[in-house]
Amino acid sequence: MKKFFNYILGVGLATCMFTSCVDDFHLGNAFLEKAPGVEVNADSVFLKGEYVRNFLWNAYGQLYCTYTSGNMMNGAPIDVLSDSYHCYVSWGGPKQSYYPGGLTEDAQDTEDGNYQGKFSYSTKTGGLDSDAGGRVSIYEAVRICWQIIENIDRVPDLSDEEKSCLRGEAYTIMASRYFDAFRNFGGLCLVKKSFPVGEGFTEGRATAWQTVEFIDSLIQCAIDEPGFRWNIPNADIGQWSGRLTRASARALRCKVWMFAASPLFNSNEPYMRYDKTPTGLENEEHVWFGKEDPSLWKRCLQYCNDFFDDNAANGDYYQLIQPETQDEAGYRMAYRRAYRYRNNETRHEKLFDAHPTQYLSDAVVNGERQNSWGWGWRGFALDCYRQGGAVPTNELMECFGMQDGRDFPYMDLYGPGKNPDGIDIFADRDPRLYETMLVPRQSMPAGFDYNGKNYADTWEQGAMFYDKDNFGDAGSDDCASHYRKFKWMLDYQDNKMNDEYIGVSYIRLAEVYLIRAEAKAETGDLRGALDDLHVVRSRVGLGRLETMNPTLNLTSNKENLINEILRERNCEIGAECGDRLYDMVRRKRQDLFTKPLHEIRVYRLDESGNRLTEGDQRWVEGTPWPKFEYEKPQIVNGARRWWEPGYWTNKWYLDPVSRLEIQKGYGLTQNPGW
Repeated sequence: MKKFFNYILGVGLATCMFTSCVDDFHLGNAFLEKAPGVEVNADSVFLKGEYVRNFLWNAYGQLYCTYTSGNMMNGAPIDVLSDSYHCYVSWGGPKQSYYPGGLTEDAQDTEDGNYQGKFSYSTKTGGLDSDAGGRVSIYEAVRICWQIIENIDRVPDLSDEEKSCLRGEAYTIMASRYFDAFRNFGGLCLVKKSFPVGEGFTEGRATAWQTVEFIDSLIQCAIDEPGFRWNIPNADIGQWSGRLTRASARALRCKVWMFAASPLFNSNEPYMRYDKTPTGLENEEHVWFGKEDPSLWKRCLQYCNDFFDDNAANGDYYQLIQPETQDEAGYRMAYRRAYRYRNNETRHEKLFDAHPTQYLSDAVVNGERQNSWGWGWRGFALDCYRQGGAVPTNELMECFGMQDGRDFPYMDLYGPGKNPDGIDIFADRDPRLYETMLVPRQSMPAGFDYNGKNYADTWEQGAMFYDKDNFGDAGSDDCASHYRKFKWMLDYQDNKMNDEYIGVSYIRLAEVYLIRAEAKAETGDLRGALDDLHVVRSRVGLGRLETMNPTLNLTSNKENLINEILRERNCEIGAECGDRLYDMVRRKRQDLFTKPLHEIRVYRLDESGNRLTEGDQRWVEGTPWPKFEYEKPQIVNGARRWWEPGYWTNKWYLDPVSRLEIQKGYGLTQNPGW
């Protein structure tokens, strides 16, 4: 059984690479196709730099992106396991497995590609463009990268500088794929070279500490490559936006050690004990560092400072995108350019991003590229969001504060008679709220309309009920919580969805500030943490957090400050790389996992202060904006068993390892509780 794992690591190169035509290379999964009568071996592949570059591009195609089908739970991104989004589609992995508590060890191994688990450990491989969704093993990328690192010096037509740069990219890709698996499973099987045919993998599963140190060693190797450039030159960025750089490696290092320093693994007790050891190979240190080490936060802080020092030494090339005007339109556009679009000659905020396919097909007819509603980016919008694959919760709405920098102050206004003054809880909010979800609005800035309307009467019996062609209706899946997602999807219109190519952030500069803020808070520099928070918040015009929320005592109350940092992370980078879920996991936030989530009901009041519940209640422009009352009913469609008293166990912090994978006999073990 060990030979199967060895096959993926060794022979796999032959099946993907050596059955190909050296004269006809193609990007994507189709690259390195074999022409009839042509035989290829390692010598011919590493004979030309062009072939090696294309081989590395194949590994780039396996970078993690939350919004590709192979990384979703049968149509739902992992954000719906957090408290910010909920999945309403009946066939989605969350409603099939996670929400009812039915997740099993084989959730990642279905042959039809309808994966129920949020991340696959499997060594099975599948094409990125396959009908089944193309979930690809992390070890596929690892294999490609080791082959390049070990053989690139043989390539005669590459300069030493480019060889070094490509090695740096390969090391960084490997480190990222191991980190993806680490935060889902803990300790991993560490592949430290390419395996020749017949050589078995015998090291077994490494401890969590060995795994994070190995990931760090890969990052260090990347940083040490003398040709690994800090940034893509502006003259080349149009062609090469998205290629990894030394900045990518340094930023990844910050993110890895933030996770490692957090209480999930860095604690005096493991998050869960094994209640049985069926194979005798289980080891708590596979999912625990064996002790709490506060110095890990200092290590994280040092790596953050290393990043900023390196950036300063390179002319502060990476900077937060700033608003062109100090108003909602300016703030929102700056934020949109930061999270949504790829770097270009003037935008340099993304440090590490993935580029999902805009269209399933690049077919061109009469000079125009043809749309395809398959599993490209646009297809994802239809097949996932418009069918309720990820719908915002009321908890997400409350996460965003006010435009002046205060936290959301209206927690006590829900219920009949609780809002006698008819306060509009959606007015004057953090501009990122309006960029994240559709809420009732009296007016929107020019250019930020929703389907041609500069207002949104999305209350009960408002336009959402009647204008079904443009808005759907409040009972449809995509607005089942009576909110609708806006971030990424905007208003689903072609002229907005296709205006620029998408770059989905794995890490962008705003997050490095937030990581450093958390590391500063954990090491006692609360004022320094608040300064880093303000750098991010000021981009959208928010006042200083500690000034606008004096009762939280943020300059002296570390716990409150950590909570505010986590909230700010959700506002800034939520729904980009699954970070809200992983923040709940690494901080062991059982309280957030087990707290029931809510929808919203907005009721328009008449002149006497009574709810209007019948008839067409569209708002007419030019008339006074209505007053409202609010209810927040608990979600019942797909209610999560985690919310049931006494049900939760800490096994849910990490996913189960595939039983089929364990049975292959190369030393993999199951996580506790599964």
